[in-house]
Amino acid sequence: MNLSTMVNNHAQRVPNWDAVVSENQILSWKEFNDSINKLGNALRRLGIKKGDRVAIYLPNSPEYIVSYFAVVRIGAIVVPLNLMYRSSELNYIINNSGASLLIGMAKEVQENITGIREQLSSLKHLVVYGEEAVENSLGLYQVMDEEDSVLEVVDCAPDDLVAIIYTAGTTGVPKGAMLTHSNFWEQAYLMGNYCLHTNDQDRVLLGTPYSHIFFVFGVLGAIYKGAAVVTMPRFYPDKTLELISKLKITHMCGVPTMYIHMLPIYKKNMDKYDLSSWRVAQSAGAAIPGEIIPQIENIFKVDYFECYGSTESSTTVTYERVGHVKAGSVGLLAHNWQMKIVDENNQEVDRGVVGEMVIKGSGLFKGYWQMPEETAAAFTDGWFHTGDLGYEDTDGYFYIVDRKKDMIICAGYNIYPREVEELLYTHPAVLEAAVVGIPDEVRGEVPKAFIALKSEMSAEEDEIIAFCKARVAAYKVPRAVEFLEELPKSPTGKILKREIKL
Repeated sequence: MNLSTMVNNHAQRVPNWDAVVSENQILSWKEFNDSINKLGNALRRLGIKKGDRVAIYLPNSPEYIVSYFAVVRIGAIVVPLNLMYRSSELNYIINNSGASLLIGMAKEVQENITGIREQLSSLKHLVVYGEEAVENSLGLYQVMDEEDSVLEVVDCAPDDLVAIIYTAGTTGVPKGAMLTHSNFWEQAYLMGNYCLHTNDQDRVLLGTPYSHIFFVFGVLGAIYKGAAVVTMPRFYPDKTLELISKLKITHMCGVPTMYIHMLPIYKKNMDKYDLSSWRVAQSAGAAIPGEIIPQIENIFKVDYFECYGSTESSTTVTYERVGHVKAGSVGLLAHNWQMKIVDENNQEVDRGVVGEMVIKGSGLFKGYWQMPEETAAAFTDGWFHTGDLGYEDTDGYFYIVDRKKDMIICAGYNIYPREVEELLYTHPAVLEAAVVGIPDEVRGEVPKAFIALKSEMSAEEDEIIAFCKARVAAYKVPRAVEFLEELPKSPTGKILKREIKL
């Protein structure tokens, strides 16, 4: 088994069809496959062998996807690095993973790698792409041009590692989730066939960085079915609308904030864009306000659905079936997954009762790289503890209530920030909202709201508090409101509550 054989299959079947599309470049399946083989040969010549770790520090691009599959094809292990990472983050991940080669964007490598190169004891080679000069490095296309386009695929066992993806590290240091060829193959099958309903004439755009687990959804799911992958270096709402129009994109995968920011731009400039090719909009990674969903469907004229999963599950565990969406739900269980809702004693609770979501399935990771204690703590009898609170209704639909660590306990009452955030999004002036617990001498914790307002809109703290008082129980009402120009976000666009609390 080798994940990269899905590319070989399309290169043999439809060699001249589009495989990877960017604004300035199109690779056919044959060109894509040949490029993978050339880079794979170059990596082998540089001493990379099966089981070695190779870090990729590139923006979303054809070069990223070629690099990814070249590493995989020779049986090595991908260590994705977000292009927004800086020296301290890179230092930890490269050293922890033991990466022996890094393929990176020249500018970012020069800024963030060269100064710590001596501290990266395992790193033997730098391969860079871009115009910036980087000392003691090799050019990506230079090493590829010198190689043959024929390369034998290295056979891997289903549970051999294909990638180590580091989690955000909300507490302590980041943890490297060990993911296998079988994990990604099974999830790519689920994405392409069941979730996205893609075919080999479609074009799929992923808005999040390829370093995120979303890569399995928006890239591997598309490639599994032979759909073309459209690359965009970084998400900008206006640019995304432009590419959907220009490149006739059929599917977009992203996080809620992406759609929230795209809507007002499109409403102001409908004549500028032709979105007639766009059929499906997918969202995951965070809760989306309920009233936003009909806007996405009615204004963009697409089918919208949400998924639930994590890095440790290789993306999706539950998903809404297109055309069968149940408001507020993250859908039904995927056919290759099991889920239980359990209490503090790990006992399964009744339907409708909130508890922690624990999962088993074919996409479940092998554990955390070089962290046996953290791995053991994350499992009970083979069930992975997600840390997410939710419940299952009588029809089998699942609902996310909140992260277990984000729950606010106010004078003995449990407050789920997501519920209050959903309410805040219904206020006409609110663009983004996050609710966190702050210390209170009497109640232990009380909720505080952080809000970014829509452009040309205004609101006052008293107005927001009164708005909430009229709609939810008194103990759930934010005791304070702070207005920010923009809420801090992760590289994927997910609102970072831990930074708000600082």
